[in-house]
Amino acid sequence: MKLFKNSMVVVGAVAVIGAAAGTAQADLMVNRGFETMVPTTGILPTDYGYWRGDMTTIVAAENDINPFEGVCMLRFDNTTRRGASAAVGSELWQIIDVSSYESMIRSGNGRIEASAFFNRVANPLGTAVDTMFSIGVYSYAGSVDTFPSQWGHSELGSSQSTIYSDDNTESWEQAMLSFVLPEATDFVALRVSATEDMFNDLTGSEFAGHYVDGVGFTIIPTPASLLCLLPAAGLMGIGRRRRIA
Repeated sequence: MKLFKNSMVVVGAVAVIGAAAGTAQADLMVNRGFETMVPTTGILPTDYGYWRGDMTTIVAAENDINPFEGVCMLRFDNTTRRGASAAVGSELWQIIDVSSYESMIRSGNGRIEASAFFNRVANPLGTAVDTMFSIGVYSYAGSVDTFPSQWGHSELGSSQSTIYSDDNTESWEQAMLSFVLPEATDFVALRVSATEDMFNDLTGSEFAGHYVDGVGFTIIPTPASLLCLLPAAGLMGIGRRRRIA
């Protein structure tokens, strides 16, 4: 009988933890697969839920590359929003609304997980095709409309992940990252980018055919915050066993 009571405690704990984790793992990206064909080139975003940055275009399948998901993907074109330049990175940004997780973040238990899938054209003989892609997340305090003025120097914390893509146009490579948001975080900016790591073009389209798709962003409780649920879960299990008896 005692063994049965202990089993009820464990089952109750697992059920509560599973429910909490499931609730906290909703994907917070808007237009994660670029299925909504809207302009993405422009100044840095000042509100939640849309993509903006250097010159990019939402496209359907092209260059022997099919979208990772759905029927559209995003193509990196140039390293500024006006065209080619001496810069080497084409960056696209979205500001993520994390306000629903404020209490979790303030307690130091808000861990984010972000990822994106990248692909590019093959490397023809005698040419140099850029291979580098990355994803990054940056946390900020204050109002979301201050992002452009804070960008580049006032983030509370950040994490980046870089990959070097292969020549297989049928495979998408995934970049992933995870880190705990600083407790003062009010909003998070997510960046995806392609980098001219082989040759810095100064005119025309600076990328031969470089794409991103399937961008994901979730917040999940850290293990410490999940363990805090165990006492309550145990009490529920014991109480249920006593009522049955």
